Amino acid sequence: MTALHPVSLTMAIALVLSSWGAAASPQAAAKATAPKSAAAVASNVQPVADDAQRVLGLEGAWNVRTFAGLQGRNGPIPAMAFVRTADLSRLTDADRDTLAAAGVTLDIDLRTGDEEQQSPDVLAKDARFDYQRISLMGTEKMDLQKMMTSFPDMLGAAYVQWLGSNQPQFRQVFQRIAAQRDGAVLFHCTAGKDRTGIISGILLDLAGVPRADIVHNYALSAHYLEEQPKDSAMNVQMMALMKQHPEIARKMAGMGGTAPENMEMFLDALHQQYGGAAGFLKEVGLSEAEIHSLQVRLGQAG
Repeated sequence: MTALHPVSLTMAIALVLSSWGAAASPQAAAKATAPKSAAAVASNVQPVADDAQRVLGLEGAWNVRTFAGLQGRNGPIPAMAFVRTADLSRLTDADRDTLAAAGVTLDIDLRTGDEEQQSPDVLAKDARFDYQRISLMGTEKMDLQKMMTSFPDMLGAAYVQWLGSNQPQFRQVFQRIAAQRDGAVLFHCTAGKDRTGIISGILLDLAGVPRADIVHNYALSAHYLEEQPKDSAMNVQMMALMKQHPEIARKMAGMGGTAPENMEMFLDALHQQYGGAAGFLKEVGLSEAEIHSLQVRLGQAG
């Protein structure tokens, strides 16, 4: 196995576990092709009737959702203001046509350069879409040999760390969104639940969406990822690593999925440390005009 640059082992493992949708264990690592257990599936938060309006059905992508119908402080978020999704490397021609017909004009890829090389974003070469990749983690390598001792025991704690450590990248993402005047903005990572979930959480908090709805929106990702293929190059590489090093799997046990408490912890920090999304965006360097542009897109500028 090719050695990768040592910067963010934990992020790489979390991404793999995200797409597997179950907690890692030495047994799971040794059986990388085994299906999820019934218990893991049963633990996922299930959609309610209202969630159906937000699902955008594509053949070659998973966890594809809008914010349609979510209520902000000044009314519902426009149906096609945003699209959040997982990896877009398997999109069909029909999928691309669907996204174009839905009004998507900008595709923000939150992944590292390594991820993009292993699973190229199909929209990047489609002239109908503007494509910009901004690695939210501030690194271009998926690192597999370090950070075991420093990574938190919960994904929520990692999300909190990212608020402080990756502010230049947050600024880039939100400034790019604020600059997009027309069409829908699509943003994604690999599983569409960690980096994508954090960006969604900040946007929904800025819109004034009730906390319980933000948490529910985050927690649904594990359900929508149940059928995502598990044969990506990164998955294979990471599962081989965990098979060789069971201590990594033990460290990462419970890191998969989208437990509601992860978003609860993130929102607590967002409000306690920054006074909420607007305060955080000011902290990272967005202007009042840029924040207003985000609120306009969210339908909350009144």
